[in-house]
Amino acid sequence: MSTAMITEMAIVNAMKQLMKFKSFNNISIKDIINECGVSRKTFYYHFRDKYDVVNWLFKTDIVDSVLDSTTLENWADGSLKLCQYIYNNKTFYTNAINVTGKNSFKEYLNTLTRLQVEKLTTQACRTRTVGEDDKEFMIDFFYNAFVGILITWINSEMKDNPEVIVKRWKTLTDKSIENYVNVMAK
Repeated sequence: MSTAMITEMAIVNAMKQLMKFKSFNNISIKDIINECGVSRKTFYYHFRDKYDVVNWLFKTDIVDSVLDSTTLENWADGSLKLCQYIYNNKTFYTNAINVTGKNSFKEYLNTLTRLQVEKLTTQACRTRTVGEDDKEFMIDFFYNAFVGILITWINSEMKDNPEVIVKRWKTLTDKSIENYVNVMAK
């Protein structure tokens, strides 16, 4: 592992540790650098701000894996992976989901989910022509629904396990993207 990666992991682990005891809004860069023992300059060499630390963690731990494995046939597997990851890091993500603003985890989650739904939409439309407005509506509908459910689940302290949430989501949406494309195709 490179020195840069070791430093980034030290910063990320410091943030994870701090978020067990403090709300995200009450954590400063000074807290992070004191926790991991790096200089302020080193912190800013690797990350733009504390939001960037949370998003880096999420991206490296789960995002690439979910996006790489997203297909019409197995999209629920990626969603389950995502939910299990959030569930296994419950304290951290319960804290992170309530942060708002530019570069927040919630904004990052929106971006990830939109990319996932865009990928599914492209696959569903592969041999049919669907108007751009219809395609955008479908993307907006599914990504807003999924993000809304995820946020509600996280804010309810993840009472249901990830398998239950994904099973419900899959039952409601399975084949819905393809059905929408079939109806709207020209």
